[in-house]
Amino acid sequence: MPGNPHDLKSFWCYNDFVKRTYAFIDASNIIYGAKAEGWFIDQKKLIEYLKDKFSINKAFFYYGKDSKSKKKENFLKKLKQFGYILRVKEIKRFGKRTKANCDVDLTMDMILMMKKYQRAIVLTGDGDFAPLLSYLITKKKKIIIISSPKRTAKEIKRIAGDQHIDFGSLRYFLEYKKRGRP
Repeated sequence: MPGNPHDLKSFWCYNDFVKRTYAFIDASNIIYGAKAEGWFIDQKKLIEYLKDKFSINKAFFYYGKDSKSKKKENFLKKLKQFGYILRVKEIKRFGKRTKANCDVDLTMDMILMMKKYQRAIVLTGDGDFAPLLSYLITKKKKIIIISSPKRTAKEIKRIAGDQHIDFGSLRYFLEYKKRGRP
């Protein structure tokens, strides 16, 4: 423990660092993962779950934004009200397909903020993150992956080992009910 063990300020600062947990959410991966399994995520319930289960300090939400869509703009406002830190990128259109590709942003944030957290809850199954997660583990970061098994690359499953939570098993807690979807 740094500083004088009888100095409470030093003690609390140290403990705050030890407990620091950030969530990094690859929105398209989890949203489409749940949708493929026939349900929608209640984003308010998700952030509450992350706070209750993992005592997260921050939740970063990586999402493709369509400025032409009032519905998506309202969705982003709600997310901010729930307490998410938004990392939003304008979508690009390729004919009928759209893509935002926030993977690099998530990767950069995890690396640049590395000294600010000890544990990362990463909501994705995207195999592109395998090198990043391996690197963070070598830097003594505790990594927990939450993803849909059907949308999780085998590299991610191998890296996560027993630190993988099946997103589908959380459906009961996180499913959006009635009123349309958030």
